[in-house]
Amino acid sequence: MLGLCCVWLLGLPGDWLLDDFSLIDPEFPSLLRPRFLSYVTYWLSWELAGNRPWTFRLTNILIHAAAVQICFRALLKLIGERRAVLAAAMFAICPIQADAVLYVFGRPVVLMGGLLWLALDRWLAGRRTTAVGCYALALLAKEEAVAFPLFLLVLEWRWFKRREGLREIGVMAALAVVAIVATTAAAGGIAGSGAGAQAGVGWLTYLATQPKVIAVYLSQLVVPYFLGFTWQPSAWPPLAALLWIAILGGLYLWRGSIWVMSALIFLLPTSSVFPIADLAAFRRMYMPVAFLFVALPAVRAEVAVLWVALLAGVSGQRAYQLYRQPAELWRATVERQPDDERALLQWCRYIDPAEALAELAKRPSLSGNYQTELGRVYLELNRPGEALRAFGKALAADPDKASYLLNRGTALKALGQNEAAEEDFERARQARARK
Repeated sequence: MLGLCCVWLLGLPGDWLLDDFSLIDPEFPSLLRPRFLSYVTYWLSWELAGNRPWTFRLTNILIHAAAVQICFRALLKLIGERRAVLAAAMFAICPIQADAVLYVFGRPVVLMGGLLWLALDRWLAGRRTTAVGCYALALLAKEEAVAFPLFLLVLEWRWFKRREGLREIGVMAALAVVAIVATTAAAGGIAGSGAGAQAGVGWLTYLATQPKVIAVYLSQLVVPYFLGFTWQPSAWPPLAALLWIAILGGLYLWRGSIWVMSALIFLLPTSSVFPIADLAAFRRMYMPVAFLFVALPAVRAEVAVLWVALLAGVSGQRAYQLYRQPAELWRATVERQPDDERALLQWCRYIDPAEALAELAKRPSLSGNYQTELGRVYLELNRPGEALRAFGKALAADPDKASYLLNRGTALKALGQNEAAEEDFERARQARARK
């Protein structure tokens, strides 16, 4: 199993992506910081190897390899060896796992997953107190672990048909409630968190859209075509939330539904009534992948080997051609999703300024991020007057944002308006101090 994870090494030399930059902090994280355990691992990566993207990515891969091995050991206690081998192998190399394993920001998902598999393994071995401890660590890695107690209830009642371990499950549920409250408070107190009230989408619309999102997740398991690094589907009307009744009713009537139900349970924290700005993210499938393949009947050994080899090849191609070459990753994303502004802005940072200006002109926008990137390109082209106008439009969208003030000050300085530039720099310092 461990050898299968070597396919991800092909994406090791890639650069930082998106939120990766926000994780690079040489200071030991605060005990009150959400995902404390994950940030401890980031801090250790920094202390041991410095600011090198490949070392952070390698740590992700090693954690994933450990999670795969523990996943296999846990599944052996539940199902036959042939099905456990296939499920663990797919968990290891399925192309949809790339966004969790190779995206440095995805480490909390991988770390949480490994700890949850360990908690399940200990639970099945009768070491329930140890399982509770592993679960507590998983919550410190990522708050999405809150779904695990519900999964254990389903496992005990539907699979083993017993009522054991309720006290330990209750303790886990209490820990989950604490994590939910803490996460909600943190999301509300962090500007731009993109969660809860700051998601920009209502909870009912978010819930209604998730059947469509999950359908795309499933299609990636069947035919792993590349949708892009980021993917934002159009929102469905709130009435579509009624689809959940049909989905859950069908699963209840289906005798083999326990494993599909388990997969949906692990999607609950990111596909339920607590909305997130990103309607979809493939890394959310990290845990569900194994359970969806467990739901399949046993297949012949030669078929399983061919299937695993095929998906390993797709994963290797994606790791090599996309994750190690950010410009190609974002170009492919923009081609498949022309309206994805975030992907467009990321791509423009890797290409020639003149080409970036042409691409930006094809998709005009008044958003602050778009105008900021447009201003940056104008500065690189030595056109500070046009850069100033773009930075001014960005600032109009958010007059107190420190980075926007700093950008406009830079353009003013390039135009020789030093006094006005210093005023913007001072306002930027004050804005940062207030935070």
